Amino acid sequence: MNAPGVQVKICGLTSVADALVCARAGADWIGLNFHPPSPRKIDPSLAAEIVGSLPGSSTAVGLFVDRPPSEVAATADQVGLTIVQLHGREVPEDLLPLSHLTIIRAFRLGSAESVTEMARWLDRAAELGRGPDAVLVDAYVPGQAGGTGHVIAAEILDRLPPLPRLILAGGLTPENVAESIARVRPWMVDVASGVESSPGRKDPARVQAFLTAARGACCS
Repeated sequence: MNAPGVQVKICGLTSVADALVCARAGADWIGLNFHPPSPRKIDPSLAAEIVGSLPGSSTAVGLFVDRPPSEVAATADQVGLTIVQLHGREVPEDLLPLSHLTIIRAFRLGSAESVTEMARWLDRAAELGRGPDAVLVDAYVPGQAGGTGHVIAAEILDRLPPLPRLILAGGLTPENVAESIARVRPWMVDVASGVESSPGRKDPARVQAFLTAARGACCS
């Protein structure tokens, strides 16, 4: 039996129009990227406009890579975000100043050892009394923080420990998301490049196909 009620996050939105397409198609979370090297990076003013345009059925998430917690908190406040995604090498101590926000901690997995390192990181966060509210796993590609279109190797996915709010990312598409949900049974799936016509521009047909496949997988 597949994961019931799997949630869907569509990441890397760069326009109000695309964000509304995704929200109206049924995306639960809309990802906004603040990482400067990314082709999907947007400035806070546009992000605030997107946040203000979203219907109540969708919530915006801000993606940050190795930024000081004070900067993350300030940008979240400026834009109107309540959920942030830490997608770099942030240490567990970084979560403490962000405790007023919902925190996703992303881990890029490229080996069995990276799964062990993730478990150690989560243990340390638990010792500090502030673990992440959700854990995202993505494919490791040297020099790239995400949105690469690469999938996580099956042997690595099979090593994942039980996580109550696991978000699966990494090369998901309308064509493979149902199989991925069946294998991993995540709480949420996250897609960026898999539903794009070009970096940062979403293809409405692929967005709808992805959502249909993900919802169908969770109910089959």
